[in-house]
Amino acid sequence: MMEALSHELFVTLVVTLWAIWNARRKAIHEGIFQSPAGTNAFVKRFISELQTIKQQTPVERLPYPRVMRPRAPPMDYVKIHVDAGVRRGRGGSAAAICRDRQGNYLGSSALVIAGMEDPAILETIACREALALAEDLNLTHVIIASDSKQAIPDIKNGARGRNGSIVHEISLRATLFHCNFCFEGRDANTEAHNLAKFSLGRGPGRHVWLGQPHDPICIPPVVAFDE
Repeated sequence: MMEALSHELFVTLVVTLWAIWNARRKAIHEGIFQSPAGTNAFVKRFISELQTIKQQTPVERLPYPRVMRPRAPPMDYVKIHVDAGVRRGRGGSAAAICRDRQGNYLGSSALVIAGMEDPAILETIACREALALAEDLNLTHVIIASDSKQAIPDIKNGARGRNGSIVHEISLRATLFHCNFCFEGRDANTEAHNLAKFSLGRGPGRHVWLGQPHDPICIPPVVAFDE
């Protein structure tokens, strides 16, 4: 029946059947009787109100949310995303994931430290872990990206706070590379975040996955970078 009727006639049919059913229910259960003319007037008025609402309420098409993607490194550079994780009462982890400029997976690593639960120190250790991963992969031109608004400025400014000794070590090791440390938001750093969480379930020590990720669904072999 839907295919045989236009949209307007189908709406009229449905509203009419509903009005007849409603009038019959009132007559049986409430003793209120409505004439056919009254039912017809109700149907016309109801459809008219529907059309008014349709004309006054334009459909707002919301834009699709833009998926944040990590920025591509410069030509001849690779990029290492880092993040840290904490499990109260267990310790923390510092994770790093390396990809080339085309988004191809090169390797990843995670350092699990029992008893370490200071996020600021762990985020700084994650940047140091990036340099260790670069050494494992024999890389020299590296961009290291973190979503920590404390670790990156501390490294660039040579901070001497509670993570000062790690910052100093990073500064010394960084002289062996052409490298730059940069901030990149959490939305573009989900892979390193997921690896840091995954690593918390493993034993203390350093874990390395070269060539193939530990889970190709969690960390796909190739990702798309924004230029």
